[in-house]
Order: sequence, then structure tokens, then C-alpha cells
Amino acid sequence: MPGTPHEVVLLAIRENPELFAEVLRRVVGTDMPGPIEVMDSNVRFAASLETRPDLVLRTPKATSKWTIIELQNRKDERKCRSWPLAVSVLLQRDGMGDVVVITASRSVAAWAKAAAHHRGERGTSLGLTPVILLLSKDHAEALLDPARPELALFAVWASCRGHGPEARRVATRAIELIEELPAPLREAQARAILAMLSQQLLASLKEMAMDVDQVPETKASRAFRLFFEQRGEARGEARGEAKGKREALLAVLATRGLSPTEEEHTQIAAITDLAVLDRCIQTAVTAASVGTVLASPGTLHRRRAAPARAHKPRAVKNPSRRR
Repeated sequence: MPGTPHEVVLLAIRENPELFAEVLRRVVGTDMPGPIEVMDSNVRFAASLETRPDLVLRTPKATSKWTIIELQNRKDERKCRSWPLAVSVLLQRDGMGDVVVITASRSVAAWAKAAAHHRGERGTSLGLTPVILLLSKDHAEALLDPARPELALFAVWASCRGHGPEARRVATRAIELIEELPAPLREAQARAILAMLSQQLLASLKEMAMDVDQVPETKASRAFRLFFEQRGEARGEARGEAKGKREALLAVLATRGLSPTEEEHTQIAAITDLAVLDRCIQTAVTAASVGTVLASPGTLHRRRAAPARAHKPRAVKNPSRRR
């Protein structure tokens, strides 16, 4: 299943397709005349055949009427057949367009060029060669442009699998660049960038941001520090609110004269979802037992069902035997 970085970049392109055109221009050197529209990604051939590329864009004024975008950082043999199928449908309907594979992996780039080439036993050949948009380290600087800070998202995606000095440098520079964006957009970009980073890289950035000996504080370290502080405060508030609701639940049960067993106490202590705790408290007002509260609809901590009783097999009468 695609991970967070994959979904973050797709969302960025879906909301602002012009970003993809700018990346294409800077990395491959080709233009994509606008306006660019996002199309339905479901490409249907018949009721029994359907393929769904990551994203399909439409450029009505361009010679290429459509562009399929695939974010691909690992090999996927299913694409060997799905790409030609999608292209066949769109070619029949709208004429020829382009398939663009965006990747940060050289091995995946090499695979994608030949993945959709097929040859029959008697020599019949079918081939589809996509445009490869390789976001390598060589292109990181082109995407870390102060004039277009929103492109930094793509540079981070290209390096987010790593956690070494280069990945740290790109993430730090990206955060510095988006500091110049308007507040709402800056916050959205920061959340998107930080969501793509590996846990190891986040830990490294947290250590840098919380370094009290760092004087003066840089824009990037300040942004990281505020992010980690806010995340810590949010988690602390959530834990505190959950604890308060658990205490309220136990108080309601005590008022009703219902005493949880040791196992039920353990179950209640394990509930952290605030909505679940609210439902438990509501149920406790009228419930006849603690078990009823913990087994109420919507709770995540249902009691285990009692094992089914073993039934002795009935004796099978011999049909040939006369009564």
C-alpha cells in the first residue's frame, strides 16, 4: 500500500497541478501548457476491466490532451499491464497523451522504461515507454528554490526515505524556504513535509531543534522546535483528557454501585479514545453491569466472546437397518 509520502505528493499535485508542470520543466526540460485540470483517475475499458493510475491531468489546449502521473519508488509488476490498458482507453477516446513516472530511485527509473514492453512467442511486440521524472540528488537544488518555496515538497519526497546528512539538509532547507509563505499555507506545507520524514530523521531533527546551546536559533530549528513542542503539548493534553474521562467513568460506576473487577479495571485503563470513553460514560448511567458498559456498541474494548460449547456428534442411524 502507498505510504504517507506518496499520498502527500499526490495531494499537492491534485490541489495545484501547476506544481507538476514546474517540476517537469525543471527536471526534464519540457513544457506543459495550461490550463491543467485534474481528471477522474478511473480508466474504464469494460465492466470487467478497470485500472486506476495515481493521477490523470488534462490539458485541453495542448497537443497531448492528457497526462497520467505515477509516483513510483518501488517496482510494481502490475503496472506492466495496467499502463498499456489505461493508455489504450485514453488514446481511443482523446488521442495520444503522456505517462510520466516520478521516482527518486535510479533502479526504479530503469525498470519503468522497460516494464510495459511485451513480446509474444511469434514476435508480436507491444511497448510503452513512459517519461521518467527522476528526482535525484542532482535535482534537489532546482526544487529548493526561494522563488518557488512550494516546490520544496518534491525535494523532500525525493530524499525522505533516507535519514543521513543529505536528507537532513534537504528537510532543513525546505522548512527554511516555506517560512516565507503566508501563515496558513506555511503551516500546511510544514505538516506535509514533516509527515513524509522517517522516524529516524525526525528524531535527529528533534535533537537539533531542542539544542539549548544553539545561539542564535535558525528559522528551521525554530520551526522544528515549535512543531515538536506543539505535538508534545497535544499528546499531553489528549492523555490528560483521557485520564479525566476514565476517572469520570469510574465515578459514575461507583455512584451506581457497580464495582469493576480487576480485569475490567485493566480494560478501562487501556481505553484512550475520547469518543469511546464518552460512550462508556453515557452507557454507565443506565447499565446494569460494568460488562455491559465495556461491551456497549462502538467501544473498542469488547469482552471476548465465551468459547462455544462442544457438542457431541449425534449417532448416525444406519438407514438400511429396519426398525
